[in-house]
Amino acid sequence: MTLFHDSNFWYSYRSGLVTLPMGSPLYVAVFVPENDPNFAVVLEDCYTTNSSNPQDHMRYYLIHSRCPTDPRHVSVIENGQSLRARFAALLFPLHGGNPYVFLHCTLRLCDKRTQNCVPHCRRRTYRSVDSQDQLHPVTIGPITFE
Repeated sequence: MTLFHDSNFWYSYRSGLVTLPMGSPLYVAVFVPENDPNFAVVLEDCYTTNSSNPQDHMRYYLIHSRCPTDPRHVSVIENGQSLRARFAALLFPLHGGNPYVFLHCTLRLCDKRTQNCVPHCRRRTYRSVDSQDQLHPVTIGPITFE
């Protein structure tokens, strides 16, 4: 997972602490080092927490069940089309006094030969995920605001 300054996904933030101007979007790309074009990365859930623990119970979902939770604050640019997924989000500090936010995403590889991998988010749908296909959560941060 890589964080970017710009909507073209050209200028990435260096690893370590990322400081975002309050109210500015964060551009996120998630990819796998796979070469088989028959597979696609599908973001299942992306959420923020105040800790680096992806199991933290205090979560703010940006993407849930493959779809943005609030289209005014989250824009999915690419999901289920290739070996990378991309989205933009307006992040904000979470409650609790901790100035740091961590971003976590769970994803899976989808076989485009046998499945339609691109999520359809017009209406709420139930999902069925084979837990064997789901990869461990990917975490990045800390992120703070100025």
